[in-house]
Amino acid sequence: MYEKDKRYYTRYKIRLEGKVATEKGQVFQVEILDLSIEGARLKTDRDIPLYEGDIINLLIKWKSSIKCKAEIRWVKTERFNTEFGVKFIEMPMKDRETLTSLISEHALTNLLDTYLR
Repeated sequence: MYEKDKRYYTRYKIRLEGKVATEKGQVFQVEILDLSIEGARLKTDRDIPLYEGDIINLLIKWKSSIKCKAEIRWVKTERFNTEFGVKFIEMPMKDRETLTSLISEHALTNLLDTYLR
């Protein structure tokens, strides 16, 4: 039996740029690999000491910038990169509305692409 995904919101595969600032003052670029209303999967090509439970500040660079505070939920380190999942814990209402709107637009575009093939 497989383990059911416990997420409430759909995650969408995406490729966006972002920037992370840790509470210890480290700042580094990330690639956003998937995204939902409540969290994201991020990847960096640097070996950064990140731990489950750490709080980070995240800047998502989309059509407009979205800023939020997030908690690291898991970390997977490979030879040349670190991949980690975050749950958004604090986001200004304006940024939450922007994120919701952009995700809806992205989902609709992908849905239309599927039906128009």
